[in-house]
Amino acid sequence: MKAAERTGASTSPVRSLFLLLPFLFPLCASALAPQQELRRLALRQAALKAELWEDAGWRRLLYYEDGLFGGTQSPCTNPKFFLSRWGRINPRLELEAAIDGLFYEGGADEAPACAFPERYRWLRAALSLPAEEFPAPVCPKYESWRSRLDIDKVSLLFAAGYLNNPSTLYGHTFLRLHTRGGAGADLLDYTINYAATTDDRGGILYALKGLVGAYPGQFSTIPYYLKIQEYRNIENRDLWEFPLDFTDEEIDRLLRHAWELGKASFPYLFFTRNCSWQLLPLLDIAKPELDLARRFHFWVIPSDTARAVIAASPAGEPVWRPSLWKTVEWKRAQLSPAQRDSVLELARGDQEAELARLAPVHPALKAPVLELAADYLNWRYHARKIDQKELDGRTDPLLAARAALGPQNTFPGVPARPASIMASHESTRLGVGLVSLENGPAYELQARFALQDLLDDPEGYLPDAALEMGSLKLRYEENESRLFVQQARLAQVMSLNPWDDWVRRQSWGIAAGIEQAPETGREAGRSTVWAMNAGAGLAAEWDGPVRQLWYAMAEADTAFGGVLRENWRLGGGLKAGLLASRGAFRGLLEARYIGYAFGDSRPLWAGTAAASLKLSRDDSLRAEFAWRGDDYRELGLYFHHFVFPP
Repeated sequence: MKAAERTGASTSPVRSLFLLLPFLFPLCASALAPQQELRRLALRQAALKAELWEDAGWRRLLYYEDGLFGGTQSPCTNPKFFLSRWGRINPRLELEAAIDGLFYEGGADEAPACAFPERYRWLRAALSLPAEEFPAPVCPKYESWRSRLDIDKVSLLFAAGYLNNPSTLYGHTFLRLHTRGGAGADLLDYTINYAATTDDRGGILYALKGLVGAYPGQFSTIPYYLKIQEYRNIENRDLWEFPLDFTDEEIDRLLRHAWELGKASFPYLFFTRNCSWQLLPLLDIAKPELDLARRFHFWVIPSDTARAVIAASPAGEPVWRPSLWKTVEWKRAQLSPAQRDSVLELARGDQEAELARLAPVHPALKAPVLELAADYLNWRYHARKIDQKELDGRTDPLLAARAALGPQNTFPGVPARPASIMASHESTRLGVGLVSLENGPAYELQARFALQDLLDDPEGYLPDAALEMGSLKLRYEENESRLFVQQARLAQVMSLNPWDDWVRRQSWGIAAGIEQAPETGREAGRSTVWAMNAGAGLAAEWDGPVRQLWYAMAEADTAFGGVLRENWRLGGGLKAGLLASRGAFRGLLEARYIGYAFGDSRPLWAGTAAASLKLSRDDSLRAEFAWRGDDYRELGLYFHHFVFPP
């Protein structure tokens, strides 16, 4: 018996061909005519001779970065963004795979040039390829998407910060694509948005994942009206729109690369590679002379990137879209006290009885009440204070009553536009100070990477709010010849919301970091503790010649350190203060009392009396008197200067 027969193998030619089919078909599909193969090899050779994989344009399109210890890698983690298996870590192999893609002979929409239209536009230009030899392929999916957008202008949008959501403390930036001929038609426009993909709803795990890049960030094209609904109505954030000076060709480049980014995914990092930074490479590709991405290194704040983009590509006056609540507040200010009471009764009280009481009122006086009541109910719905059923049940009678009154000039004008982020100070603050202590003078160096405290000028930022991240105070005491960390705060966030019966929003604050605790009996510099506190309470506003904001909060406090008895303490107490402002002047009085029930039970009395004077947009003087415990007092004079982040 033959060997083949002994092993059971068939020598049939038909069976042999059948076994080879899986290997033959790929070869046939990818085989090129001899002249095309020679042309492909020649293009590869030309690209290698010119070292095109090192070209700034190629590296920018693939987001290549040099590693600290050598090598090159793209942060994009989606393999669909690369043509080569090793494309993420090897620009040369990715370039060769792109050249091979020029000779693709498959169907429409499957060609690499359809998946990466801007990449292949660059490649044709870099290799000086004649259009007749390498015509652009027909890409029905891309062309359908491009024609549906049909844009002629681009704007940068900035959504103001929202203190009740940790991921939006510093605001958010995205792009608006204006439909050709659709001026003012928000329903027709789209946005390009980059955001983290997560199902988490906040908390410590959410923050930790955001710090280490555990969330994937992805680009999306979303109708503009949905973003208005999200920011202006649901989160009550102002929207600023800044037109950009882009030509038609630059807009085309923007769209071609935006299509490519639909296949990309990048690790989302809250403080560096966030929503704001990731737009910069896209804008740099559309308009290379901007070169924005290289301006940011250690941290990125949306207001900083927005200022950089606007300054590099100005095109006109910004457009301000106030939040839903600010619109309600502006309309309320135009009504009499009796009319305001009527609005509350229609929205939250006995609506049927109030409508009957309003029946004989003149239409010119009744119409604004009905309109504002409907707006206020809409705000309450988006603020999750009422459900859809109550919204419809209360709004429908109001709209019917308003329709019966006919046209009325109810709220003429528009809300006064506040200062934009272009008028605000830079985000990073540096400072020097001279401090008077009982044992002699001390000198202080300060640095804070973001963003503002209660005494900083709030123009362009959130009013009556502190949002400090990464603050450091180094102090040198001359008589003791001692240099030490006076304070190193990880974060301090405080929101003072004047009490408003229409809103019923509390004031609150949190803080965490290293500080000195001289009330323990140790001198400053040798009394370091890690401290954390959180509080909530109420604030009241008095708007006279000097605006005053009074506040009081119940506060929980804890600290850990070797200077404390049992190395820790935990307790609670009260914090109260007054924030006053007029023009360039701002003043703060604050006192705290904390009683500790666990650990070191010695109570803490502490307080501050401080004033600041704005000298220019980025410069201010500050005087501060502080006490802590029974014996510790200090008086300091400081100069602060705001700079663009390093």
